[in-house]
Amino acid sequence: MSKHNREFKLAVAKLARYHSSLELSRQFGVSSRQIRYWSSVFQLHGEGSFLHHGKPYSSHFKIHALKSMQKNNWSLSYSCAYFDLSSPSVLFQWRFLYSREGTLRLIPRKKGRPRMNHDSSHQKPSEQMTEKELREELEYLRAENAVLKKLEALAQAKKKKIKRRL
Repeated sequence: MSKHNREFKLAVAKLARYHSSLELSRQFGVSSRQIRYWSSVFQLHGEGSFLHHGKPYSSHFKIHALKSMQKNNWSLSYSCAYFDLSSPSVLFQWRFLYSREGTLRLIPRKKGRPRMNHDSSHQKPSEQMTEKELREELEYLRAENAVLKKLEALAQAKKKKIKRRL
């Protein structure tokens, strides 16, 4: 989520045509570099600027942006303004990942922690399980039992300690 909304960016970019970025920076509390970036995006895209409707960006788009930047010898800032990206750091990150790990790393991935697969309500009956699956389940249940016994022992030790104090 952007710190500044689209309307604010458009207004500041329009003002940047008539005022210096340093003057606007002091007035609005935004870095002059950011104002120059917004101004270049506005010059390239006009009223349709700052929409960012391509999120999450496909790997084809990322590669196209990187190759266009290299082919035309554009700077990070100009390339991001040309492709209407939220900031040059986005393209910088793509370039870094592409140089280290190639095109596979540019494929969008799901964020967050993966779901756990141990759902006891959907287990197969023991008659349908292979010997390996039965052994794995036995190991899991033994470990779970050991943890519960240890927890119970700790709870009892805590109770004894409290009784001794009284």
